[in-house]
Amino acid sequence: MTKKEKKFEDYFKIIKHKIPYWDELPEIDLYMDQVIALMDKYLSFHKTDENSVIVTHSMINNYVKLGIMPAPVKKKYSREHIAYLIMICTLKQCLPISEIKHLINLRIQRTSVEETLNFFSNLYDSTFNTVIAIGKKFSLKEAADDEFLSDTALYMAIGSSASKYIASQISEINKEDKEKNN
Repeated sequence: MTKKEKKFEDYFKIIKHKIPYWDELPEIDLYMDQVIALMDKYLSFHKTDENSVIVTHSMINNYVKLGIMPAPVKKKYSREHIAYLIMICTLKQCLPISEIKHLINLRIQRTSVEETLNFFSNLYDSTFNTVIAIGKKFSLKEAADDEFLSDTALYMAIGSSASKYIASQISEINKEDKEKNN
């Protein structure tokens, strides 16, 4: 096994992006700065470099103003707020805020915030593992070949773009159906 193949194989062994489940969230209410630090801990894998931020005071305030998440109680944020932020900050990587609001609200109307976060976390874990398996399948065969590696990266980026497009279209159809029924 070449040095490059070993590095690539090791990367797939250590890579872990896990969204926390409800029971893994703090049980005590937190202040804004604590919430921001927690989001940075939970979702640091979304950072593109060390200067990237996951969420800011302004973003959180805007999410509340837009009605995507409930307002804090006496400037404190509960598990429910953190659950919303985890979903919002993860989905904003690929969807506009209006679609995120719609999708989260649809799910929460059917269940609860707790069940929605657990469903979201489970779905994220299984989807991420599937993507990793695809990456391994494509890349480990030819890890020494720079051209093949770049093609695998391109394949993953195109898959991400296609998934974003399809998610957006499904969300739009869902909105239209809901508006017709009201």
